[in-house]
Amino acid sequence: MVHVTLESKLSFGQSRSRHQVSSNLYRVVINGEDGEYYEYDSIEAESFSEACRKGQALAHGMMDVQYIEVYQIA
Repeated sequence: MVHVTLESKLSFGQSRSRHQVSSNLYRVVINGEDGEYYEYDSIEAESFSEACRKGQALAHGMMDVQYIEVYQIA
């Protein structure tokens, strides 16, 4: 089965210059076919694809995945 993955980067404005946030943190939302979803904040990964795999592994067996959203927390 093929899963669509949406990628995005989130920025928290001017406070970023004072408080550096690791660019290796991701928010992953696993969306199911029946409208259910699981949301995982602060997944540490080296890339969008690794964050996607980690989020999918956390939701494994809990739902039929329709698509996955991955947001980089920057």
